[in-house]
Parts: sequence; C-alpha cells; structure tokens
Amino acid sequence: MESLHIAESAKSPFINFDCDNGFFEIRGRSIIENTFSFYEPVFKVLSNYVKTPADKTTVHLSLDYYNTSSQIWIYNILKEFNKINDIPGKELNITWFYSDSDLLDAGKDFQNVSKVPIELKEAKEGCDDGSDESL
Repeated sequence: MESLHIAESAKSPFINFDCDNGFFEIRGRSIIENTFSFYEPVFKVLSNYVKTPADKTTVHLSLDYYNTSSQIWIYNILKEFNKINDIPGKELNITWFYSDSDLLDAGKDFQNVSKVPIELKEAKEGCDDGSDESL
C-alpha cells in the first residue's frame, strides 16, 4: 500500500501516512496559501487506504495553528476516515491533541460537524503529538 511522508515546514504540517501499519499523523502548522496542491496528494493516499484499511487505524492530529482553507481539508480528511466506521471488523481511533482552549474548542467543533469519533487529549509539553504513548 502507498504511504506518504512530508517534512514539516514553516507553513505546512508534518504528514506521516503509514498505510501499511494503519498509522496517520498530521502535526504542526497549516497556513498554506495553495492548500489544494498540498492536501490533494494527501487526500488521494487516504482515499486509496480507506478502500482496504488495516484492521486498526490510528490517527493523531496535533495542529498548533491552521488557516480557514486548511480547516476545510482537515474536515474532509476526517470525513474520509469516517468511511472506515462503515466497514465491519475495522477499528478507527482518532485523537485530537490540543495545547490551548482554542484548539480544544476546534477539536470539539470537528467532533460535532464531522460525526467522527474523536478523542480530545491535552498535549504534553514537549510532545504535542502523543508519541510518548504506546499504541
């Protein structure tokens, strides 16, 4: 299965879509001007993955800031992940890591509008992606 890794920049987030192991991470800032050119390949890999996902899919979202056009892509990505919930025997775990009340509210908003089960978890200092936790 095709995986995708994109290094973080000052304006774009770190992307780690490990399709073979069912682990997906988006971390950092997303203040990209042309969000289509950045997120379209990400969405394409995800769309292929959800057709035959791993038995367990884990998603970590840890964004410290994003613009409105990035917010739309994040919502669409969450909707795409939600397709896994319709496949019997498949498990989907999404965690939204937040570092302040605005990001907590954003996570709650994504929970409400996307209908995706999202766990909200306060980011640990120095480790905002939850990578210190065993999966």
